[in-house]
Amino acid sequence: MANSGTRWCIDTNTLVPWLITDSGVLDHLIKKYGIPKDFRDIYLNRHRHSIDFIERIIDLKSRKFPDEFYFSYLAMNEVFSAVRDEIRSILLFKNGTPLSRWNEEKNSIDLPKDSMEIVYVDIENKFDTLFENNTIIPLSDEPEDKGDDFSDIVASLIFTFKRVKTQDAILLTTAISVRADYFVTFDKRLISEVSKELDKKYQLRLISPGEGNILLIKRDSSAQNRS
Repeated sequence: MANSGTRWCIDTNTLVPWLITDSGVLDHLIKKYGIPKDFRDIYLNRHRHSIDFIERIIDLKSRKFPDEFYFSYLAMNEVFSAVRDEIRSILLFKNGTPLSRWNEEKNSIDLPKDSMEIVYVDIENKFDTLFENNTIIPLSDEPEDKGDDFSDIVASLIFTFKRVKTQDAILLTTAISVRADYFVTFDKRLISEVSKELDKKYQLRLISPGEGNILLIKRDSSAQNRS
């Protein structure tokens, strides 16, 4: 994986908004359930940085940008549960459910069977776009040649940080195992809890999609000036 560029790992919550909007899934649900179009604007506004970050990666890699962008298989599998929760949130919004009750009611909502196959196919097609020509590189969650070290790091993260979940630890350890420079996540809780320690110990910086956009713009500008 030797390369002159910077290495980035992408969290599930950074990729899902782009998948839902660019695949047409959001528009399909809005049309099917007669949801006001204002909801789309609200959704795009909330997730604009994440969507722009993925779009920028696609554009940069089409221009042979040297940085490498990774996405682990665990994150890939998490995508579908995250999409499910997004769909449930859309239905809760449609039903006028107060925000204070979303957490307790979202797991009781049955997903529309006639839409699920469409959603699955559309999301899978967008993965093909992302992985084509190594725009984003899929990663095993436990590299075979580093299995023991991988498990040790996972355990240390879980025991050191009381709010780090198992999936958080695995995703972060995957980033550490490929010597990533940045882990891009929408999870402010995770950034505030572990960023300083992981930067100090592994030179892995946790940043938001908005910060990722700024860094990519600067790196792209520098690369163009050098050429």
